[in-house]
Amino acid sequence: MKTLIIGTGIIGVIYGWALAEAGVNVTHFVRKGRKDQFKAGVNLDILDERKGHPKYNITQYALKCVEEISPADGYELILVPTNMHQTEEAIESLVPVAGQATFLIFSGNWEGTEAIDRLLPRERYLLGYADGGGTIRNGAYWANLGAEVHIGAVDGKAKDKLAQVKALFIQADMTPDVQENIVHWLWQHAAGAIGFAMGFAKHGDIPTFLADKELVHQCVRSTKELFKLCELRGVDLKQYPEAGFINFPDWLVTFLVRWNISHREAAQRYSAHGASAGSQQEMKLYYAQVMKDASRLGFDMPYTQALAAYLK
Repeated sequence: MKTLIIGTGIIGVIYGWALAEAGVNVTHFVRKGRKDQFKAGVNLDILDERKGHPKYNITQYALKCVEEISPADGYELILVPTNMHQTEEAIESLVPVAGQATFLIFSGNWEGTEAIDRLLPRERYLLGYADGGGTIRNGAYWANLGAEVHIGAVDGKAKDKLAQVKALFIQADMTPDVQENIVHWLWQHAAGAIGFAMGFAKHGDIPTFLADKELVHQCVRSTKELFKLCELRGVDLKQYPEAGFINFPDWLVTFLVRWNISHREAAQRYSAHGASAGSQQEMKLYYAQVMKDASRLGFDMPYTQALAAYLK
């Protein structure tokens, strides 16, 4: 599939590199005046979790960039790896020039698909979430690339497109984790991440965050509030094993979180994004949406509210 990736952020670059290495025709769409910045390519420092690939890959990605697109370009897939607050504007600007391309929207979600549905029919888009992340460190994209990719068609409307995109990721040695209800998967995934991201903002680095045991404990309590809010919104958490720790004692979850991040390099890499300005802005939007729902449902979230003080 001829593929266009929006921007040169961490997710767009590592997925662009992986797809291009697998033989996919990949182009990055950049803002006017930025194309020449990438003439020499970009440096990558990748922790690669895919089976059969070198675990550590320090390499260069000679990405191909364009500043304008038109329907005549014939893109079949447009990957939109944006922060949540950027997604609607990005899709709105792309639709008139995208031809009949399928959109794969790699973005967080808490409010459902109403904004996307105003711009695209459900037959034209898939929702997903990257298994990876990182930051730019010492001039290189310091990131991990996971062995899975999470995708789904809303209400099954784009099943034919889903099959094509699954094949594309399989070609790049990533296992598609296809979710029957991708919207609910995104909500519960957000519930598992928001509290920790808000708490991480207090210190902005992983060692100091992990050393602050009371803060991590507070993040755990916030996460349990967020999962409960998901249930109140109709999400069946029994469908998502990753949410199972909501039933564990707080002290045990706190221990497991601190152990996981301190011992798993992949967790350290994708968590590093939390210090970025884009992540901070996204967390502010998540927080506003979460508290709006909590108010509507009459559900108190004291631990989550307390963490909001750390958002800059």
